[in-house]
Amino acid sequence: MRPNETLDQRLAWLGLLVNVAALPWLLQLLLSGGSMAAANWAVGLSAILPALVLGLVATAALLKRRRWGRVVAIVALGLLLAVTLSYGVVWLALVPLGRVWVAVALGSLSVAELLLLIYWCLPRPWWR
Repeated sequence: MRPNETLDQRLAWLGLLVNVAALPWLLQLLLSGGSMAAANWAVGLSAILPALVLGLVATAALLKRRRWGRVVAIVALGLLLAVTLSYGVVWLALVPLGRVWVAVALGSLSVAELLLLIYWCLPRPWWR
C-alpha cells in the first residue's frame, strides 16, 4: 500500500466519523427555535443535508477504493465550503452571541475544508 493510499483511507474514516456525527447536530439545529429558525430549516434541509449525504456516499466509496469516490468527495466538500461560508456570514451578522468564537470556528472550519478540497483535487495516476 502506498503512503497516499494510507492517508486516503485515514481521511475517508475521518470523513465517515464527521458525517455521522454531524447528523445529530443537524437534527438539533432543525429543532432549535430562535430568531434563525426559518433560516435553519431552509439551509439545513436544502444544503447541509445533501452535503452530509454526499459525504457519506463519498466516504463509503473511498473506503471501498472506488475511483469515483474522489469525485463525489470533491462535490461534497465544494458544497460544504459554499454552505459554511454563506451560512456562517449570515450567522455572524444576525446573531450577536459569541461572535468572536463563531468567527474563529468559521475560519478554522473553512480552512480545513479548503485544504481537504485541495488534497482530493490533486492529480493521481489513473492506472493505480
